[in-house]
Amino acid sequence: MFSTVDLFAGAGGITEGFRMQGDFKCVCATDFDEEARHTFTYNHPEVPFILKDIKELEPEEILEMIPGTDKTVDVITGGPPCQGFSLLGPRLADDPRNQLFKEYIRIANVLQPKVIFFENVYGIMTMQKGKVVEAILNSFADIGYRCEYKLVNAADYGVPQARPRFVLIGVRDSNVSISFPQPTHGKIGEFTQLNMFHDALLPYVTVDDALSDLPKLKPGEGSEEQEHTQEYLNEYQKSRRGVRSPGMLYCHRAINHSEKIQTRYALIPQGFTSKVLPPEMNNKKNNLYRLKGDEPARTITCCFRMDLIHPHLNRGLTTREAARLQSFDDDYRFFGNLTRKAKFLTQDDQVGNAVPPLLAYAFAKHIKDYILPQFEDERSKSNG
Repeated sequence: MFSTVDLFAGAGGITEGFRMQGDFKCVCATDFDEEARHTFTYNHPEVPFILKDIKELEPEEILEMIPGTDKTVDVITGGPPCQGFSLLGPRLADDPRNQLFKEYIRIANVLQPKVIFFENVYGIMTMQKGKVVEAILNSFADIGYRCEYKLVNAADYGVPQARPRFVLIGVRDSNVSISFPQPTHGKIGEFTQLNMFHDALLPYVTVDDALSDLPKLKPGEGSEEQEHTQEYLNEYQKSRRGVRSPGMLYCHRAINHSEKIQTRYALIPQGFTSKVLPPEMNNKKNNLYRLKGDEPARTITCCFRMDLIHPHLNRGLTTREAARLQSFDDDYRFFGNLTRKAKFLTQDDQVGNAVPPLLAYAFAKHIKDYILPQFEDERSKSNG
C-alpha cells in the first residue's frame, strides 16, 4: 500500500480517486475550511485531517499523523486555490492566492515524497506570460524535483465533463521517467494506441449518460437524503451507485426558482446561453448556459447552481447532479449551505473546486503502474 498526503484537500476529490484505485492510503489531509473538513471526514473517516491554514501548518504536524516509525510519503497530492490563476477570474498578478504554491513547496521539502501530483486550472499556464509555471518548476527543482506538466481534459478519462486541467507530475529521482496516462475516452471513431494494439476509445460520457436515472425534480423539490427509486441505465450510472451506502442518494435538492426565472430558462435551448433571450427577458447575467444532453458538460464551476441549466428541466443543477458530472459517487455526501450566506464553503464551492475522482483515479493508476515501480528498480540497481 502506497501512502499519500492531500494538501488543499477540499471535499476530497483527489483522495477519493486514489482510494478508488485501491493501492493508496491517505495518511493525512489538510484544509482550512470547516465545511470542507466536514465533507472530507464524513466520506473518509479513516484519514487524519488537520484543519488549519497551510501558512500556519508545520510539516512536523503531518508527520505526527503518519503511523509507525517509517514516516515516508510516496505521493503528495493537491493544488492550491486557483482563483488567482483562473481565466474565469480577474487573474491579478499580485493575488496572494498565487503564492500558496510556495507553501506546497515548503511542505514537500520536508516530507520528501517520491512523487508530486499537482493539479490546477489551465489558466495557470498563461498566467504572467508563463512566469507562474516557470516559478513553480524552478521552486520544485530547488528542492530536488524534476517535473513535467500537461494540459489534460477530464472527459478523456471517463468524466462526463469537458474540464481542461493543468497537471504536473514531479519525481525525486532524476533517473525516473515521467509520463502521463493515455486517454480512455473520446469521440466515437477516434483511435489511440492504448496497449500494443490500436483500440477504439470508449465514447465520451455525456450529460444524459450521467443524469438520466436521477429523480426529475421541479424547482424547490428534493432532499439532502433519499433512496434511489430508479434503476441505473448504463455502466457509468451503475458505477456511481457507491460503496459506502449503496442505494442512497445524497444532496439532490433543487433551488426554488421563481416563475419568472423558470420562464426565462425555458426559452434557452440546449447548448445556448442567455444571450439568445429577447432584450426584455435578459439581464446582466449573459453566461447562463443550458447543458447539451448528448455531450459532456462544460466545466462545473463554483456557481453551477446559477450558471448551468439542466438540459431538460427549467432549473439550475442540484449538488448531486453537479457531483455526478464531476464523477463523485451518489453516496459521497457534501455538507454546507446551498447559498453564500455563511463564511464557510458552500456545497457548490466544494463540488466545483474538486478534482474529479475519475481523473484522479486515472493518474493514481498510472503513478502506481509506471512511475513508482521505477523507484524500486533504481533501488535494486544501487543495491546490486
